[in-house]
Amino acid sequence: MNIKMGIAKAGIKPSGDYDILVLKFRPSVYSLVLTQNSLAAAPVVYDRMVSQMTDRISAIVVNSGNANAATGEEGFQNAQMMAELVEECLELGDNQALVFSTGVIGVQLPMEKVEKGIKKACQNLTDLDLEKAAKAISTTDSFPKYYSYEGSIDGKTFRILGIAKGAGMIHPNMATMLSYIFTDVKIEKSLLDKITKVVTDRSFNSIDVDGCESTNDSFLVVATGETDLEINEKNKTEFAKSLLHVATELAKMIVKDGEGATKLIQINVHNGSTKEEAKKVGEAIALSNLFKTAMFGNDPNWGRILSAVGQLHLDIDFSRVKLYIGDFLIYSGQPVDYDREKAVQYLKNNKEITIDLYLERGDSDWTYYTCDLTYRYVEINAEYTT
Repeated sequence: MNIKMGIAKAGIKPSGDYDILVLKFRPSVYSLVLTQNSLAAAPVVYDRMVSQMTDRISAIVVNSGNANAATGEEGFQNAQMMAELVEECLELGDNQALVFSTGVIGVQLPMEKVEKGIKKACQNLTDLDLEKAAKAISTTDSFPKYYSYEGSIDGKTFRILGIAKGAGMIHPNMATMLSYIFTDVKIEKSLLDKITKVVTDRSFNSIDVDGCESTNDSFLVVATGETDLEINEKNKTEFAKSLLHVATELAKMIVKDGEGATKLIQINVHNGSTKEEAKKVGEAIALSNLFKTAMFGNDPNWGRILSAVGQLHLDIDFSRVKLYIGDFLIYSGQPVDYDREKAVQYLKNNKEITIDLYLERGDSDWTYYTCDLTYRYVEINAEYTT
């Protein structure tokens, strides 16, 4: 894909690392999912406005180190100014650039630094480097999150490239994160919107680190149309599976990098009466701090899992429920005599943990991802702005 990248050190981050990213591409169909937090950041408000006016965009600009959230009218004007700077520097039309910010809430952007950084990024465009782009949008991330995929549908190859950031303040709708996925297929915007909604629900809206919804969450899918493959009603499912694969891999990276996390936990809920119920059950477990601290302590305390489900008041018949931690059946309508020491060793020796819960109420399944809650999480967030 012909995507150009510009990065710059504008001095927004105290670390002095790269904090401005500009991506330029041909005018492309896009789909945008934004936070539902009522305290939506200025760039979110701006992007919502732009998305109502145009079906195609040609660039994005991202700053890290400052969320430009809860910054009032000045914040909105600054977000708009960032977009206009990119459009002017890259000689694009109006409403061709979307703006994204991530970092500390409640601080105005240092626009003199931002302006210089954007101009520098725009003047030094190179071919897209996923790793460098992912680093430029990072804040408390401990590693850059990016993924590349190549597939084939109807004998025609296509590519999907993605980057993301996020490590804390993670919970839908959406998780606290930014993610940008590019594909070279041809697709109508209405169909891309439908696919993106499904993909979002199954990936970025099915993860949790700390139960805290953010002000800046944004997920953007861009289809540049550079390949001969056209996605339509006949092949949309196959393409959606590929897009979901990329989004899920990025989402799992975010959870794995949960601030201070030592374990990625996959919660598979089986046999729910509806998909909504299965997702709700998975979310309840993922949100339980008691469960997450037990996982950190390598404690197979299954009572914390079932009690989290019970507090949903879904009238579940627990005499039919089965619960596994890894391969260990630990509850089957009543306590099971299992090898607790081996279960402890499973938790202790694996960085990726699987929980399987069978509700026996229907045919609907859902997978939710979370991580353990550690001492380090408290330390990181206690010192975040001090």
